Amino acid sequence: MSDRRKLVIIIVEGKSEENALSSLMKHFFSPDEVIFHVMNGDMMTKSQKNIAKIVDSIISEESRRYGLQRSDIRRVVQLTDTDGCFIPDRYIIGDESISHIVYSEECIRTPFPQSIQQRNGKRRRAISSLIGLRTLKGRIPYSIFYFSRNIEHALYGIGKGVSDSRKTDLAYEFSDRFSFNTAAFIRYLETEDICPGSDYISSWEAIETDRESLKRHSNLILLLS
Repeated sequence: MSDRRKLVIIIVEGKSEENALSSLMKHFFSPDEVIFHVMNGDMMTKSQKNIAKIVDSIISEESRRYGLQRSDIRRVVQLTDTDGCFIPDRYIIGDESISHIVYSEECIRTPFPQSIQQRNGKRRRAISSLIGLRTLKGRIPYSIFYFSRNIEHALYGIGKGVSDSRKTDLAYEFSDRFSFNTAAFIRYLETEDICPGSDYISSWEAIETDRESLKRHSNLILLLS
């Protein structure tokens, strides 16, 4: 692969992120090639392995898949949901009248508060370790960006839970709206004013404060600008 045309790997949790952002990212990173590595789940809490090693293993997997050397990879970008993981435990409210987790911008309500506290702690530690990770083996640049609480909340402004089929519809509608138009997407993010920091580190410091990881935020604009 020539020096001009390399590979950008974008790691996401689910197909919704790929469906919504694929055409946009391919346009933004052109002439480089863009591939999405879909985890189909939450890598932050489901594995006992060192999270940086998991990221590195993804790069090795994709390199083998495409017959590439690490020098053929321009950069690796990861997109993750916060799921409110940075909030203090006092905002995780036990509620036996419900059967599933309910998020709001004030608290998380759940019939199993201790389980959510443990999940949040594990997710928080994993994400925090990745924020400081700047390069992978082979000197590949790495950075991680967030949606809070998730992509539907951050990009579409939908705070309540939606079905899987609705997630798919929303993603394709969003893709159609901004397909191959990075400038329009950046203007949208600027208008929505959802990035709480002026740079990479400050955007993460802001989301880690009090209940900010329950509110509508994303630092994705920092990748695009």
